[in-house]
Parts: sequence; C-alpha cells; structure tokens
Amino acid sequence: MEHGYLILAIIALLFISMYGYSYIPVVLEKRKEKRLKIEQEELEEARKKENLMKQELRDEKLNKSLKRSAEIKMELQQLEQMKKNKTGPFEEELNQMKVDKMKKQQAG
Repeated sequence: MEHGYLILAIIALLFISMYGYSYIPVVLEKRKEKRLKIEQEELEEARKKENLMKQELRDEKLNKSLKRSAEIKMELQQLEQMKKNKTGPFEEELNQMKVDKMKKQQAG
C-alpha cells in the first residue's frame, strides 16, 4: 500500500499533465489573438494619424490657394479700377486743348 499513494500521485500527475498539454494551444491562441488585436489597434491608430496629417496638408494647400485666389481677384479689381480711371495727366491736357480749340472755332 505504501506504493499505492505513489502510483495514485503519478496517475494524477499524468492526468494533470495531459490536461495542461491539451490546454496549451488554447492559451497560445488567446495570446496570439490579443497580440494581433493590439497590433491592429496600433496599425489603425497609425492610419488615423497619417490620414489626419494628410488632411491637414490638404487644408493648408486649400487655404494657400484660396488666399492666392483672393489676392489675384484684388489685383484684377485694382487693374479694372485703373482702367476705368485711365485719365492720366496727358489725356486731361489733350481734352482741355480740344475744348479750347472748339471754343475758339465757335467764337471765331
């Protein structure tokens, strides 16, 4: 009987080791799933950051182009205004000379 407890302990150890051996793939699979989930979250976070940076660059380019467009419109308006008010000093003198000539013709 003194070896009976030893045999019983060996059999119990055998069953425990068989259970552990069969449970190892489950534990490894859970670890793998957790690791993959963490990697996917990190990858998704990196994608979000990259998309955010790209969006900021697009916004910056859009703002620059809108600003430049506004500057061009202002310059065009100034040129148009200058074109409308194109009575320079020589043109005023010419107009005055024509008026004087016409007055002389009417008077004389």
